[in-house]
Amino acid sequence: MPNVAELSFLDKDLGQRWDAVREDFWGDLKSETVRAVKRLLETSMEVEVQDLLGRPRWGHSMSQTGYRNGYYRRSLLTGFGRITDLSVPRLRSGGLRFKTIGRYRRRTKDVDAAVQEVFLAGVSTRRIQEAMAPLFGEREMSATTVSSITKSLNVQVQAYHHRPIADVYRYIFLDGIYLKAKSPVHSRRRCVLVAYGIRSDGVRELIDFKLARNGESQAAWECFLTNLRNRGFRGAQAELAVLDGNVGLWNAVDMVWPHLRCQLCWAHKLRNVANHLPKRLQKPCMSQAREIYAAESRGLAVRAFQRWERIWKPIAPEAVRCLNRDMEDLLPFYDCPCELWVKLRTTNAIERIFREVRRRTRPMSCFTNIGSVERITYAIFSRMNRIWREKPLKITQNS
Repeated sequence: MPNVAELSFLDKDLGQRWDAVREDFWGDLKSETVRAVKRLLETSMEVEVQDLLGRPRWGHSMSQTGYRNGYYRRSLLTGFGRITDLSVPRLRSGGLRFKTIGRYRRRTKDVDAAVQEVFLAGVSTRRIQEAMAPLFGEREMSATTVSSITKSLNVQVQAYHHRPIADVYRYIFLDGIYLKAKSPVHSRRRCVLVAYGIRSDGVRELIDFKLARNGESQAAWECFLTNLRNRGFRGAQAELAVLDGNVGLWNAVDMVWPHLRCQLCWAHKLRNVANHLPKRLQKPCMSQAREIYAAESRGLAVRAFQRWERIWKPIAPEAVRCLNRDMEDLLPFYDCPCELWVKLRTTNAIERIFREVRRRTRPMSCFTNIGSVERITYAIFSRMNRIWREKPLKITQNS
């Protein structure tokens, strides 16, 4: 006679039973998949040994040149889970290298590729460990393991720094960002020189970056920009370079791309202006100064500046003199398509990208070494470039 509990079809009971069936099903499926992969790997290695020796197991040949030497056991972490007690054939002569499994490899390439993709998507090393634990187990994917896998990105980083650069950029942004990294003795601020561009087809791209030994000196910028030029970016289509007020950077751009017009970053300039104001006057003065670059045309911007100058010159002559000195370099963005004015008047695009870099490293007091600066910066750049590739800006001809 059937048990009364077996005849119960209440929603609660059905839900519990379905959860149990589903758990058993997926658990059995995973274990069976691991066993199937184990059999496939062992069979593949046996075939490789047979092809090498020219005879099957227990077979003999008059011209045989090698002999088997039993098996040894090893484990391997795969995308389906860990395979334990894997039988690997040996030869008496040794030196057997399988195409199926790399020598001394503890993980298959798809596991490393998955960790690298998650890292490139913007997930920190510690978070990768947590995310991979349900798939591989906590002991299988430690923070040390994740770190060693991400270090293999060094090859990709170097390829990124040496790839050819197409001469397709219409607007280029250059800025130096400071990050904190450890040295063998103590931690210090490291300057990262960044080039960001908008291509003729509207695609935005972080072109390259470089850790500068001597900060934002003219020599450092010249070295960085000359490298970009030698790799193909000659600036034939470039119309405007957006820069901060660093004199060394302006001189370097004049040296490498002498024909290129330059736009001074409004955000950097207004910070300089604010330094000439008492704190109680900064908010009203800066609020009126922003009306200059928010004007709908160059002529209206000039008139807005003249109004601002009449009001503030008696009150803060040094602040007015600071802005007046660079007005000519603050207005070139008006000669570009109006839908890009907001983007072209500052280098904020680069600042926003490095907010993400700092977010990734906030749990750390600073970068552990220069290599980690390179890898994390490259990871953020790669992710943003993939996103922007699918979302190009609409650029019209200059009016």
